[in-house]
Formats: sequence, C-alpha cells, structure tokens
Amino acid sequence: MTQSVYLDYAASTPLCSEAKTVLLQTMDCFANPSSSHRFGQRSRVLIEDSRQEIAEIMAIQPKNLLFTSGATESINLGIANICCTFRPRTMITSNLEHAALLGICEQMQLINNIPLLKVNHDAFGNIDLGHLDTLLAKNPQSLVCLMHANNEIGNLLPMKEVGKICKRHQSLFFCDMVQTIGKYTINLSELPVDFAVGSAHKFYGPKGVGLFFFKQPLSPFFWGGSQERNRRAGTENLQGIAAATAALKSLHLNIDANKQQVKCMKEYCVQKLQDTFHNIVFVGNCQFDGLYNLINFYFPDFDTDTIFMRLDMSGIAISSGSACSSGSNKKSHVLDALNCPQKSMRVTFGLPTTKEDIDFFINNLSAIINQVGKA
Repeated sequence: MTQSVYLDYAASTPLCSEAKTVLLQTMDCFANPSSSHRFGQRSRVLIEDSRQEIAEIMAIQPKNLLFTSGATESINLGIANICCTFRPRTMITSNLEHAALLGICEQMQLINNIPLLKVNHDAFGNIDLGHLDTLLAKNPQSLVCLMHANNEIGNLLPMKEVGKICKRHQSLFFCDMVQTIGKYTINLSELPVDFAVGSAHKFYGPKGVGLFFFKQPLSPFFWGGSQERNRRAGTENLQGIAAATAALKSLHLNIDANKQQVKCMKEYCVQKLQDTFHNIVFVGNCQFDGLYNLINFYFPDFDTDTIFMRLDMSGIAISSGSACSSGSNKKSHVLDALNCPQKSMRVTFGLPTTKEDIDFFINNLSAIINQVGKA
C-alpha cells in the first residue's frame, strides 16, 4: 500500500477517539431538544451540559455561547448582527483576514453603508497597532474585526493590546479564533474581546459545529424558533455539539503537552527544509514564530501547482492556503497583500504527525524539485 501523509491540519482535523465515542453514544438520543417530554429533555440536557463545559474551558458564561453550523456562519451572521444592533461608525479590518470575514464586511459596507477601513501591516504580516490606534482615534465607536492567528501564514495577533486600543476608543472587538481554540489556553474573561468564533472541525471535532462567543447583547441570528436562547432558530446539531465538546475537553486536559509535541514536529520540519533546500523562502516569520503548527514557504521560479500535483500523487496532502479558496487558480489574497511573487505551500501539523511523516514529505519534495526544474 502506498504511504500517505496528511499535513493540512489547518484546513481540517480528523475526529479524535473521544469525539467518535460520543458520536456513537448519542446516536440513540434522537428526540427534538425543544420537546417537553422526557425524551426531548434528555436531548436538551446534553446540549446544555455541552454549553456549560465549553463555557468553563473558555472562561465565559454559558449564556454567552451560541452553537452554529460553523465558523463561516458565526462570522457572517455575527458581524451582520453587530452592525444592525450597534450601528458602528466604521468597520476596521485588514487585508490578511479570512475570506469569510472580508466578504461580510464588504457586504455590510454596501448594504448598511458602513465605511470599511483597512489597518496597515508590516512586510511580515504583523498588524500595525499604532495605525489601528490612529484609525480609531479618528473613528471611535467602531467595529474592529481581526483574527487571532492567520490561517495562511500563522501570525499571532496581540489580542490584549488590540482589545485595550478598542476599549480606549469605545469600539467593539470581533476576533476570529478558529485557528487557536484547542491549541492554546484561552481565557475570554480576561481578554478584552467582545465577540469570538470557533469551529469544531479545526480541533478534532466534527464538521457542522461552530462556536460564537459574545459579551454584548445581540438580536436573533435566525427567526422562527426559540432555540439557542431565542437567538438562532432551528433544531440543534445535538450529536455534533456533544462530540465537539468531547474533543475540546480532551485537548484541554493535555494542552501544554500537545503544544510541545506539535511544536517539535514544526521545528523538525523547518530544520529539515533548511538543510535540504538552500533556495527556500519562508513567508512572513512562520519558521520561528506564530502558530506552532504552521509553516508557509515557496521556491522562487518553481511552479508551485506542479509541486502540489506531484506531492498529491505521492500521497502527501498540503495546501496553498485557506481551504475555502483552494479551488481558485489565483494566488491567495494574503500573499498578494504581502507582495509574495508566487503561490506558496502551507504545511500544517497535528497530533498524529510523526518525524517519519515529515521525512517522507521532505524526501518526496526533494525528488520533485529535482525533477520539475524551473517553471
């Protein structure tokens, strides 16, 4: 059998054993959680227990957590709701954000006529906090939408500093935490963030479950039912919510050890890449900083698409950036914003990753580079 290696954990993660077990255990819990009989109430208890457990992990009140179908829904409906509820003076984001966030901000600019401003960043993809402060000084009572960790180049946002700047200018802070929930200990009670989102399939849970955390009062997302405390009508994904909770609980029991294990795989891969390829260019400062499970790089004058295709044929899965945009033949908007001259390769590691996986990847990549020559 041909060996296969998965190195695309930023796009999606496999179900952990704890999540699989809970999925099977709850399959016979079929009743509608909104039903008043004992079968329905059993389903309701499972959802509310999950809400309580995730809220404890994230240090937030259970009443301030909504379950959605995923991060894209949380981002779209969350920002649309915030704009309608609070009527911010402006929206401020960056050119480095996920397409889901940029898309809804642009729609709010068109539909609600809310000006959209972009905060500067440096050549490595770090947000210019001085510029953010200047923008908010001129436009107080705004909505700032920035991600905790960039899903393509791995840069980490100094959330406390951003939150303090927002508070100083009476502005709201919406944070995309999709790439960090489950990887870091996050205490939302101590962070000056007003809204945050997560996605279960990024932390070894099932697809179809999103998390929306809020500290400010919100109007309903959906209408037509009283689910999710009258904010999101529709029958909840009971099995998915329970499995997502099991996955997050499992990660947080060993979060420091998990971090060290995956970080070692990243460091090992970076060293092997540097030793093997003298013409490699890392994007941003991902090789020594940022997300501990992500690197992004390219080889000048080599056709990245050809390398991708041959790696896939060899049984190796990596990506060129956000999975949501991977079907496009265009270079990522994040790379464009950083003036990167060509497509790059994003390699992300997970708990199942081994040194043998990395060796297999490096050996195949070396053979491919030697074969394809310059584009």
